[in-house]
Parts: sequence; C-alpha cells; structure tokens
Amino acid sequence: MNDLYDRISQIGIVPVVKILEAEDALPLAKALYNGGIDVAEVTFRSEHAVNAIQQIHSELPDMLLGAGTVLTIEQAKQAKQAGASFIVTPGLNPNIVKWCLENEIPVLPGVSTASEIEQALSLGLKTLKFFPAESSGGAKKLKDFSGPYQDVQFLPTGGINVSNMHDYLQLPNVIAIGGSFMLPNDVVQAKDWENIQALSGKAIKSLLDYQLIHVGINCDSPDESEKVCKLLCQLFHFTYYKKPKSNFAGVGFEVLHSHGRGQNGHIGIYTPYPERALYQLKKMGIHVVEESITRNKKSHLINFAYLDLEIAGFGVHLINPDLKMEV
Repeated sequence: MNDLYDRISQIGIVPVVKILEAEDALPLAKALYNGGIDVAEVTFRSEHAVNAIQQIHSELPDMLLGAGTVLTIEQAKQAKQAGASFIVTPGLNPNIVKWCLENEIPVLPGVSTASEIEQALSLGLKTLKFFPAESSGGAKKLKDFSGPYQDVQFLPTGGINVSNMHDYLQLPNVIAIGGSFMLPNDVVQAKDWENIQALSGKAIKSLLDYQLIHVGINCDSPDESEKVCKLLCQLFHFTYYKKPKSNFAGVGFEVLHSHGRGQNGHIGIYTPYPERALYQLKKMGIHVVEESITRNKKSHLINFAYLDLEIAGFGVHLINPDLKMEV
C-alpha cells in the first residue's frame, strides 16, 4: 500500500477523468500517459467507468488506475475486478472503507473537517482525499490540519489548477493534487487527444518548474577558484560567497576548488520537487547517481542529486537549496 502512495506522490498530479464515450477511454489515457502523467482516477460519474478501467488496465498496464466517485460497495467491487488499484470516495462512507480494507485495496475517502479525519483515523486510515479543497479552506486549512494530525497525508481535489497547485504541493502533508485542469470539457468532447497530451505535458512542466540555478566551473586549486570567482564578482558586481569546497559569484557561478563531475564543470538545475523530477527523468532513461544524494535534515527530502548524464562536458545535478543566495 505504501508503494502505491509513494508512486502517486512521485507523479504529483492525479487527473480526475470522466469518460464521456466508451471509445474515448484508451486514447484519453494514452494522451495523459504520453504527456508524462501515468496515473488517473476514473470516476463513476459516467456509465462507462467500469469498461474504461478494464480497457485501460488491459491495454496500458503501466498506467496506475484508481476509481473515483465510488458511492457503493458494489461499485468498489466492480472497480477492483476491472483493474483499479485504489478507490476514491467523495465522502467518508465507513461501509465502503471497511470493505476496501477487508479486500486489501487502498481507499482514499473524502474529508474536509477534523471530525471526519478522526473518524478515518479510527478506521485505520492515514491517507485521505481533501475534498472539495478550495471551497473547504484550501491550502491554509491543510496547513492547519498538519498540527494536530501530523501523521495524516492528503490528496486535495477540487478547484486546483496550475496557478494554485504549488500552494498545496509545497505542504509536507500533501502527497499529490487531483484535478481535471488538463482535461477541459471542450477539448475532451472534440476528442483532441494531441491537445490533451500537450496540456498534460504543460502540467508536468509547471509541476517540476525547472530553472537554471548556476553553472559550475572546475578549477585546479582553491587559490585558482578564489581568483576566478573574485574576477567575476569584480567585473559584474556579483556578491562573493566562500564555501567549503567552492566559491560562488552571485547565484549564477559556482567555481570549484577541484575537478568535480563533468570534464568542464556542471550545470545546476533547480526544481522544487527533486523526487518527482527523478521519477520523470527515469522514464527517459536518465538515473540518479545514488551516492551524490543529500537530503534536507528536517524533511528528509532530496535537496541535491547528480544525474548519470554529461552534456558538452558538463555534469548535471538537481538542487532545491535550503538557503537562497542573492545575486
């Protein structure tokens, strides 16, 4: 069960899918998948839900499938038999929760109050859907919940889009966000799967928020590093930072005391979620250099990691710095 939630967390976005026509199921799922989103919550708001789950599970087995808007035990049974890996309910129905637990399928019931959270805890659940997210207090309310309910994780859904998703994703008690913002009704109705794929890719781009943070320059000694770095600062009015293994000219240049990874140096790429970036990069055949990983001491999340990649003589690392420097 933890592996499933770990994967959902690594993907970061769970599309909420309503299948309008039976023949839409597979091309829609492929559009999401090819856009970088390999999970979907297929809702029972459509009569085609069971067949859609069955078809996608059969034809696209690498897609992680959940069944959403499950209102009865019978629907939960149908979803599990069709190939759903998890169940999502809009509210907290103890009977459905108990059936799911007895039949060993993860379930995320919808909650929006402290009383509902405590009821879920009494049933043995610690990962819940926060719904409807925006109209129930949004990210601020989830932040408030993190005090008394430190072991509870949430999948907020409802009113979330590209403009506010980071408000939720930056919270330590949020494993991922749910939404249909990459599935506009008019685009789905037009069966414009190419556009759905593009919108899914844009969602992942917004999620990972890659930015060039600095270029690393290899030097042969600390003295050479200091000389090069101070020259850059003198010429371009950068702030000089002295570090244990390198010097910085502003935020844009790291001048190393010795040769690090990469023949010429390295490229530092910022992302707020290195784990999610590594998940996407792995699908492209690019892997992390395990021994290079460092973690935030408080959150234990990755804040630095090299990739097994060299571009034009430059190594590449991901970074989410704990401290921000000024230019």
